[in-house]
Amino acid sequence: MEKMDLIDLQRILEDAVSRAFEEPCWVRAEINQLSVRNGHCHMELVQKEQATDKLLAKAQAVIWAGVFAILNPYFRTSTGMDLRPGLQVLLCVEPRMHPLYGLSLVVTDADPSYTIGGLELERRKTMERLEREGILDMNRQLPFPAVPLRLAVISSETAAGYQDFRDHIGLSQYGFILTLFPALMQGADAPASIIQAMEQVIGSGKDFDLLVMIRGGGAATDLHCYDNYDLAAHIAQFPIPVVTGIGHHKDIHIADRVASLSLKTPTAVADYLDGHLAAEEESLFRISHNLERAVQRRIEEEKQSMNYLIRDIGGAVRWVIQHHAHMLELMEQRIKQNNPMTLLQKGYSLTLFRGKAILDAALLKEGDKVETILSKGSFGAIVNDIEK
Repeated sequence: MEKMDLIDLQRILEDAVSRAFEEPCWVRAEINQLSVRNGHCHMELVQKEQATDKLLAKAQAVIWAGVFAILNPYFRTSTGMDLRPGLQVLLCVEPRMHPLYGLSLVVTDADPSYTIGGLELERRKTMERLEREGILDMNRQLPFPAVPLRLAVISSETAAGYQDFRDHIGLSQYGFILTLFPALMQGADAPASIIQAMEQVIGSGKDFDLLVMIRGGGAATDLHCYDNYDLAAHIAQFPIPVVTGIGHHKDIHIADRVASLSLKTPTAVADYLDGHLAAEEESLFRISHNLERAVQRRIEEEKQSMNYLIRDIGGAVRWVIQHHAHMLELMEQRIKQNNPMTLLQKGYSLTLFRGKAILDAALLKEGDKVETILSKGSFGAIVNDIEK
C-alpha cells in the first residue's frame, strides 16, 4: 500500500475533481445557512429526505462578490426575496477541491423559477392543509363589527407603515382607539414574533373590535413569512376579525387569504375603516330619517282617523239627539191628546165621586155627593136619579 503526505492526497483529489467536472453542473439543494462577508456569500447546502427530514447530504458553497452583486438582485427581482436559509434552490456550480479548504461549490448562476415553483408548491400544500383541517374560512365567517373603534395593532413600532397608519387614521372624525403590540414583520423570525403578539392581544383582557396586522414599510423583499402555516392557522382561528395590510401590491399571501379582510397597504386599512364608519353613520342617518317619516306619517294617519271618528261620533250624537227630540215631540203630542183638559175644552165634563172619576153609574146611589168639572170651573151635585 502506497504511503503519501496529506498534501499529495489533496492534490490528487483536486486533480480528480477538476477532471470530473470540466464544465459547471446544476444542483438542487436547500440553503441551510447563509452569511455575507466582504461581499462574498457563503452558504451551507443540504439535501433532506422528504418524508422524514433526515439529512442526506451537505456541502459548502460560495458566491464570490462579483457574481453575488449581480446574482442576488436578479434573484430578488424574480422571486421577491433575497437568497436566505430555508429556500429550495437550483444552482449552477463549479465543484472545486482545495488542498487547504477542502471541497466547495462555486456558484455562478441560479434558476429563480425553481425556487418560485417550490414556494408555490409549499403554499398549495399549506392551503390544502388549512382547508382539510376546516379552519381556512373561520376568521372570514366572523361578523364584521358595525362600529370598529377599538383596534389591536400588530406592527413594528418604528416602521414607517405604522406611523402612516397612525397619522392617517388620526385624521378621522371618529374616535379610534389604537393599542400597539410590537412584532417583527418580515424575515424568518416574523411568524413566531407575530404569533407571540397575537397571544398578547388575547391575554391583555381588553375587548377589541378588530386585530389590524400591518407591515411597517421597507422593501417588499421577504414576504414568504406570510405563507407560514402556523401564522396562517393562528389568524384563521383568532376570536375577532383580522385585517391585514402588509404592504404588497402583487401577490396574495396565505395570511391575506385566511384574514377577515385583506388590503394592500396600512393607509388603505385606515381609509377603509374610516369609510366603513362613514357608511355606517350614513346608514343610521337614513334609518333615523325613514323612521321619523314613518312616525310622522303614522301620526297623520291616526289624526285623520281620529277626525273621522269624531265626525262619526258627532253624527251619531246628533242622530240620537234628533231621535230623542222626535220621541219627545210624539210623547208631548200624546200627552196633549190625552189631557182631560183638552176633552173638557170640547164640551165634555168629568164627574168625580170621592176624588175619583166615575165611569159607571152603577157605582152611585141616590143621595151621593158628586163633583162635576167643566172646562171652566166645577160644581157639586146630589144624586137624585140613577139610570143604568
